[in-house]
Amino acid sequence: MAVAIIKNGKVIYKKTYGLANLENKTPVTDSTAFNIASVSKQFTAFIALLAEQEGKLSLDDDIKTYLPELSHLPHKITVRQLANHTHGLPNFTEIKKLQGFGDEFKLTNNEGVQTLLNIKSINFSPGENYQYNNTGFTLLAEILHRVYKKDFKQIAKESIFDPLQMKNTMVIDDPDTIIPNTAKSYRLKGNSFLKFPIAQMVDGSSNIYTTLDDLSKWAANFQNPVQGNRETYDKMQNNTVLNAGKIIEYGLGLQTERYKGLDIVFHGGGTVGYRAYILHVPSEQFSIVFLGNKQGFEGLQIAYQLVDFFLANQQRSPGLPQKTAYTLSELREFEGVYELNPGNYLEISTKGKDLYVGTYNQKDKEPLQLIGDSQFKIMSIPTATLTFHSKSVTFRIADFTYTAKKVILHLPKVEKTALKQFVGFYRNSEFNTIYQLAIENNKLIAKHPLNGDIELYPFNPTSFYSTTEYFGRLDFKFDKNNKVTQFMLSGANILNIEFKKIN
Repeated sequence: MAVAIIKNGKVIYKKTYGLANLENKTPVTDSTAFNIASVSKQFTAFIALLAEQEGKLSLDDDIKTYLPELSHLPHKITVRQLANHTHGLPNFTEIKKLQGFGDEFKLTNNEGVQTLLNIKSINFSPGENYQYNNTGFTLLAEILHRVYKKDFKQIAKESIFDPLQMKNTMVIDDPDTIIPNTAKSYRLKGNSFLKFPIAQMVDGSSNIYTTLDDLSKWAANFQNPVQGNRETYDKMQNNTVLNAGKIIEYGLGLQTERYKGLDIVFHGGGTVGYRAYILHVPSEQFSIVFLGNKQGFEGLQIAYQLVDFFLANQQRSPGLPQKTAYTLSELREFEGVYELNPGNYLEISTKGKDLYVGTYNQKDKEPLQLIGDSQFKIMSIPTATLTFHSKSVTFRIADFTYTAKKVILHLPKVEKTALKQFVGFYRNSEFNTIYQLAIENNKLIAKHPLNGDIELYPFNPTSFYSTTEYFGRLDFKFDKNNKVTQFMLSGANILNIEFKKIN
């Protein structure tokens, strides 16, 4: 990893640790290039605001003005909504997984954009909800490409990298591009490290490669703007307000929060084994930059430990929880099934004096550690907690917060004879992918040449679900003769993707 601390516009500490490449033992240095994943989003938002100042576009414009390929969508989506995750479009990451293309499959930005321009449906009406995903920023980068009539990598170079002398920073839009001094990506399996490559290179949402020295210059620009101005950054960190008035602590590529009495501005990034984090404490002119090439949550934890170390005298204690012990009968009030998204259900149960969490209808469950005031820590996932409410649970992992509603499920048993009606091949024309549904060992299985077999569980007489996030729930539709014609697929960040039966 590489870490730096910036105070009053100057780097007051920086250090690098470990290896950039395990095969040839290359050490990490302050000029080692890392993929900063979603930290890239703030660069895209910054450029969009510069474009608005130059009269190239307005953040309140309908995206169809610039992307006529999406003119069939039923609602107006603004450029601003692309940058604050309220656009309602399905997530690019889940779309590619649905097609069978993981992070290791080669994909250029142009190919990724073409996939997104084929979107036919939305998850929700724009502005109704907040749903963090990558689609909006990739389309925003495409809009910038079209209004400037330049590749996004050139726009970023001219708008940010050159003015700030970030000489070792690049937008990568093609997986075959040579990246000098790059750190390789790794994941830990047991006691050994394995390669964890990435080859999907889309603009806007991810895939800026930068160094500790360069990213420190970007952090310093937040404190004392040389390129752009304070107003630009204020707009980026202004909270988003949904149509119904709910406030979301996400602006345009930047998040805000209150941490131990301090107002912080931040954004993290993670793709395959790469990890990146920028955290600002504006009142103290204090910033932390972190870059890493090992999958995990250590970078996030280190960033907040550094805030605690340097700014302890400025912090306020969050206070002790009012309730730190629960009886077994009180714990049982938390029991039940909670829906994170279609097909993704958490099951909360009690055993002895402990509360347990697991995937619904699966055997493996783990105990939760009580923190206090209806909040519990998930021991196997650092930075993850569950906070229970009367009819929901808040799942917090790293910087992300998800709300899961409590549901009551009565799953039916389906006989083999009833399963036969669902057997066949189903095609989605939107993203050009086919799944075969077949019966094996009296179970319905979804088969895909790249994704392999996905076991389906009966949800109700006309619906099934799986524990695979992008293949969450299948709702079947029938014709007047009661023959299956299609299923609508919903899951994490996707809703009602149509698969028509083709035989």
